[in-house]
Amino acid sequence: MSGKWVATYRLQLHAGFPLDAAGRILPYLAELGISHVYLSPCLQAVPGSQHGYDVADPSRISDDLGGEPAWSRFVDSVRAHDLKILLDIVPNHMSASQHNPWWDDVLAHGPFSGYAAFFDLKISAQQPFRVHSCTLARAYGQALEAGEFGIEIKDGRPRLKHYDNTWPLGPASWGELLSAAAADESRDPCFGALEGFLGRGDPDDEERALYRRHAARAQELLGEALTQGRLQAAVERLAQDPERLDAILRRQFFMLHSWKLAGELTNYRRFFDIGPLCGIRTELPRVVAATHARIETMIAGGQLDGLRLDHPDGLRDPLTYFKRLRGLLPDGRVYVEKILENDERLVADWPIDGTVGYDFLAKVNRLWMDDQRIDALTATYSDFTGHPVNFASLVREKKREIVDSTFSADLERLSVAAIRSARACWRTRDISPRHLREALARVTVALAVYRTYRTADTLHDDDKRVVTEAVQSARIGSPEIDALAFDFLLTLFTKSQLDEVEADFVAQWQQLAPAVMAKGVEDTTFYCFDRLVSCNEVGAQASLVGISADKFHEFCHYLSDRWPNNMLATSTHDNKRSEDVRTRISVLSEIPDRWSEALHLWSHLTAPAWKNRTPDRHAEYLLYQTLIGAWPISQERCWQYMLKACREAKIRTSWHEPNTGYEENIRGFVDGVFQTPEFIASLQSFIEPLILPGRINSLSQTLIKMIVSGVPDFYQGTELWDLSLVDPDNRRPVDFELRSQIIGRCKHLSAMDAVRAWDSGLPKLWMIWNVLALRRERPQDFSDQSVYSPLVAQGAHLGNLLAFRRGENLIAVVPRFTMTVGGEWGDTRLPLPRGIWKNRFTNAMCQGVASPGELFEGFPVALLIREE
Repeated sequence: MSGKWVATYRLQLHAGFPLDAAGRILPYLAELGISHVYLSPCLQAVPGSQHGYDVADPSRISDDLGGEPAWSRFVDSVRAHDLKILLDIVPNHMSASQHNPWWDDVLAHGPFSGYAAFFDLKISAQQPFRVHSCTLARAYGQALEAGEFGIEIKDGRPRLKHYDNTWPLGPASWGELLSAAAADESRDPCFGALEGFLGRGDPDDEERALYRRHAARAQELLGEALTQGRLQAAVERLAQDPERLDAILRRQFFMLHSWKLAGELTNYRRFFDIGPLCGIRTELPRVVAATHARIETMIAGGQLDGLRLDHPDGLRDPLTYFKRLRGLLPDGRVYVEKILENDERLVADWPIDGTVGYDFLAKVNRLWMDDQRIDALTATYSDFTGHPVNFASLVREKKREIVDSTFSADLERLSVAAIRSARACWRTRDISPRHLREALARVTVALAVYRTYRTADTLHDDDKRVVTEAVQSARIGSPEIDALAFDFLLTLFTKSQLDEVEADFVAQWQQLAPAVMAKGVEDTTFYCFDRLVSCNEVGAQASLVGISADKFHEFCHYLSDRWPNNMLATSTHDNKRSEDVRTRISVLSEIPDRWSEALHLWSHLTAPAWKNRTPDRHAEYLLYQTLIGAWPISQERCWQYMLKACREAKIRTSWHEPNTGYEENIRGFVDGVFQTPEFIASLQSFIEPLILPGRINSLSQTLIKMIVSGVPDFYQGTELWDLSLVDPDNRRPVDFELRSQIIGRCKHLSAMDAVRAWDSGLPKLWMIWNVLALRRERPQDFSDQSVYSPLVAQGAHLGNLLAFRRGENLIAVVPRFTMTVGGEWGDTRLPLPRGIWKNRFTNAMCQGVASPGELFEGFPVALLIREE
């Protein structure tokens, strides 16, 4: 299944929108001009999963999505409509739950399980094998005493049950379990032997064989007890005997703890801080073979044209993994979900086709922010909320909080490994463990990118530079830390050759760093720093307002030169806000004084909604921006967003420790705001003049996305105006029937017809359909050889006109800051390359020089095509 890449369309699959439902909209996607259906993960996940990233069985298609028969039907339909498939896969982690048979087997048999090496467990071979799972709502002893645990028999085997969660009781505990029914009955020797194996960490082949023999005997005895009713009797008696139940649980290869101890006790690599998702060891060929077998079958059957790799920064050795996938898919495409900081560039030697487009989104998103008025915005934010405006300082603060809480056990393990390495050399033997731990924490916090990618024998210059800068930054302001600790870390991170112990330490640190960045910045700081929330997007920096045309052109030229097939996104499932919400909020940067006046007026009008409680000005500031961007929005949707935002900010409440009193206060305020007619009238009056400029911004960035070098990506539903917030809000059902009806009219409509229906979203869908048709008609104009080059306007508002050329035959022109310009372009002109140019949208002809009035007459953006 290999074909031309015109555009991708992301679909979020789940039980409410399975593969058959996706198959029914394929005619619409084909008519829209999409070439590749971009699917969320579709392998067997935890039942009821809304996203598919919690894979439980990678060998088959998810039952929620219709299973293997539905996949076959979908592939057939895709081919029938001349479409291709780009599939999102999850190489970093799997579900750590009862739904994952591999994980279940590890919990039951510990180091004797054939899957123990599959998971990234942080268990020393010299210590007894125990997986520490922090899933209980309260302390283990309290839960046991309260009778929250029970035992159930499933498929002939006993399982521990705690509300919705269950865990397998391993063979080593079956003797103790059965004795609950007949205390006087002698135990079979196999149970004593199995209990002896509980102290093993890394058994040899002989011990594994003995374990299997004794476990088989224990299974026979358990089967007999089940047949005779003794197993059921034992289970019933245990319900009233917490001491005996505790004795059984002590004979497991896992230990259960309160969720509050997750940061301190969890001894496996999690996906960020999510305990039910355990990292897998993709660096091992047999793990890749097992987890990718179904994907390889899809590729071998010609069913996939590309792969999207989720969270590659979690992998121990991304490059080796990429090479393996490139070998599997030599003629297809491989895209990575790589988060790049502002000036960071994708690693040049990766055998991939580019990122999934967050880097493009971060740049194009800032085109609609006026950086000339940033000081006024900052003053308004600071005065109203009282919150700090030093973004860099806030990032360091939040990352440090995450290190000390969420990842304290990870830091401790790395610190122990570092001190062990230091003591191997006489020069560094006496480094203080306390100082080294603190130095490592500060370097992790100071790292300005998600991670580095060094291996035992490879160190790129960029990695050496960023880690050197991190150590230097951490050293500044740390006079209390022995300089030798920083010297040791710098030497270790930048050595040209690492030994096995050093390489293992660096690899684990490189896997921890992106988790700290993601949780500290994306999932915390972005909810604490709300000066202009349209800035706060995955892959972007909230402190950066606006971007110059030169910088944007430079970035697009870089993509054209180095990554011409990069995906180009403007909305994704990971977004904090949809593209149309952001482009409207960004208009506030053009009118900071008006925004400040409205803010204080609204605070006065809604003051009674606080009901004499202490106002939270930060939450209030965020609420007003949210209403501006997403209006009209229901009261319930708004409250659900605010609840999530406040918990993510972790200032007064959090997911781990909800502050119900505070949350009730915010809920009451949100409800009160919606029930204040004077405020609603003022809000609507304020928003009305922002709607059209916001929509023009949206059309502009959509046109740019479809013309610059790369593959434009459309998130489900965003081809019409989409005012969605962070998930789960952006996973609401999409009205594809409406979209199908609208697109059926497109071929009969002119640009003027389209703009007569602004509110319906027709201008956006009509433009997308029109340009994607052009990409199919003229593939040579969108080839790798059709390079990007900027065009420069002249006149009073030259900075408000962004124009560029794609190859020899295409020119895209869009306005910036239309609320500021107000249609008064004055003497602004765009000199055109030689030739006669026809506007794709209006059919108007241009030659020599074009004014904005000519370019945008009939449609607010322009795409010019050279006439032969």
